[in-house]
Amino acid sequence: MTAPIARDVSDRPSTPRVRPYDPAEMTEAQRALAGIGASNVIRTLVRRDDLLGTLNPLGNALLLSERTVMRDRELAILRVALRTGTPYEWGNHTLGALMGGVTEAEIRAVADPDATWPEADAALLHAVDDLCADDCVSDATWAALRATRDEGEIIEFLVLVGYYRLMAGILNSLGVALEDGRPAYGEPPARPEPAAPGRDRGEAHGTPEGTWAVVFHHPAGDQDLRLVMKLHDGAITGSAANVASGISTDITAGTADGPRFSCTTVMTEPVRIEITYDGAVSGDTIAGEVTIKGAGAYPFDGTRVS
Repeated sequence: MTAPIARDVSDRPSTPRVRPYDPAEMTEAQRALAGIGASNVIRTLVRRDDLLGTLNPLGNALLLSERTVMRDRELAILRVALRTGTPYEWGNHTLGALMGGVTEAEIRAVADPDATWPEADAALLHAVDDLCADDCVSDATWAALRATRDEGEIIEFLVLVGYYRLMAGILNSLGVALEDGRPAYGEPPARPEPAAPGRDRGEAHGTPEGTWAVVFHHPAGDQDLRLVMKLHDGAITGSAANVASGISTDITAGTADGPRFSCTTVMTEPVRIEITYDGAVSGDTIAGEVTIKGAGAYPFDGTRVS
């Protein structure tokens, strides 16, 4: 019988061993470091903001890299999550996998030792298995990787796997709790769908100008945002703010065409991230997609505040 891929997690801590900070407890420097991703892991590790400030840039560089396609990155992370028995990594990367082009069936297959994969995918998954079992990619797996990837891509892949194995030990030992709504260990997520106006052109009406309470559905957890848009001759100015952390970024470019809009904000700390909101309004509701440059597109929806 083929050995299972997913580790048993029944002996993992069932409650946090270190309480995550509430955003109100954070210093201004800690809130800036947390940025829009004020997830449970960030709110826990921010107690040591000196170490988080070192970890974050590497993690962000890997997530935003254009050398590794999102599909490959998320497949590798999901396999690491199973091999290390880390429900937090699994739950927070299944949606990213879907957005990166991994199918629901493939997400299930990551846990199946008898699943059949295309050669490029199989090489990547076997390399994760080798690293988690022996801390070294075997000669056979190395040859399979070299057949589909250049040396620079392989180096980045090795760093990616190492980073998420490191985080697995931290997450499991601290007992970092999974955010509400994340899928169970080994299960695919339910894909969040925005309300109709972002997709159905026939129902969109009204103006995007105003203040909007928006929920951004991201693999690291839903984020409550406050989107403020002001119009002048079709151009949009304003801001986007994370409600919990209090971090706000200005809209650097934007246009509106009736009820439809597109606007961009740029975070500069702790790393530069370009975020674009594309959507439409239907009266007092709003919906669409948030595109994080280099890291995929995710749905958002919300309602008008004023």
